[in-house]
Amino acid sequence: MKSSFYKKVSGLLLISSLTLGLSNGVLAEELDSEPTVAVAKNNSLPSLLPKHGTEGMVETYAADARSIKTDTGGTLTSNTWLSSIHSNGLIDYQVSANYNKTDHQNIKTQWFATIESNSTSKTASVTISTSGGSVSASTTKTTTTAKTASKYYQNTKSQKDASYKSNLAVQGDWRKVTLTNEASVWGNKVVKKAAINSQATVTK
Repeated sequence: MKSSFYKKVSGLLLISSLTLGLSNGVLAEELDSEPTVAVAKNNSLPSLLPKHGTEGMVETYAADARSIKTDTGGTLTSNTWLSSIHSNGLIDYQVSANYNKTDHQNIKTQWFATIESNSTSKTASVTISTSGGSVSASTTKTTTTAKTASKYYQNTKSQKDASYKSNLAVQGDWRKVTLTNEASVWGNKVVKKAAINSQATVTK
């Protein structure tokens, strides 16, 4: 099943915007000089967790989960999923931050994609789609790897989860695409910010 998935991922993939996440959060491009920009009304984004074989849920092909302890003893987990390819060529992705306590204030999931081309003679690109606009990265004639800007989704009222689901697209002479997600919690009793990365990779 995986091999057929990898074989299908080729050519120009059109981008559509499909987004699901947790309520009362914000999504924005991660730029040090820019303020947070809300792109969804509070309580408008329901939570979604991948479940194989369940209608409306994500069938996972590549996934990773990593955990770390906070200074209060809670467990923070970063999850990254890349899923099946649709008939229109789009690959679903989902990222999340999960925390098992409510002793914090902020929880954030922040992600970016890296594309690797087969050679410098032909370029490859990856585009991450979100409701707040897409971000892309392309290789060049001098480098075989490129990284997109980051996007993030954040909750600020001690919620245990922050998650986001959308699509990514690849094109050109690509060899590998990796989605990296950093989960973090801080505030309230969690004095020292805790953060942990997870990654999911698809190889052509």
